[in-house]
Amino acid sequence: MKRMLPIIALFFILMPFAGVLAGEADVVQAAVKQTGERTYRFDVTVAHADTGWDHYADKWDVVALDSTILGTRILHHPHVDEQPFTRSLSGVKIP
Repeated sequence: MKRMLPIIALFFILMPFAGVLAGEADVVQAAVKQTGERTYRFDVTVAHADTGWDHYADKWDVVALDSTILGTRILHHPHVDEQPFTRSLSGVKIP
């Protein structure tokens, strides 16, 4: 798990959400659990000023130190009345 620390630290940097219009989202909490050999589950709590279908956070990424995207959690709808919200991504392989 100690080898994971640099990757986990970079994980907190979110990729842009929903283009330029949506603004930035914040990761307010994250948990990582090893589920297999080099396989992990990420539980991430995101806060964003979602206002509806035209302005919402639409994904978050797990990013390696070399900027390789290791996993993407697509957010399929706005979370206007659920802020902050938590979503998970399983099966993330970390080389």
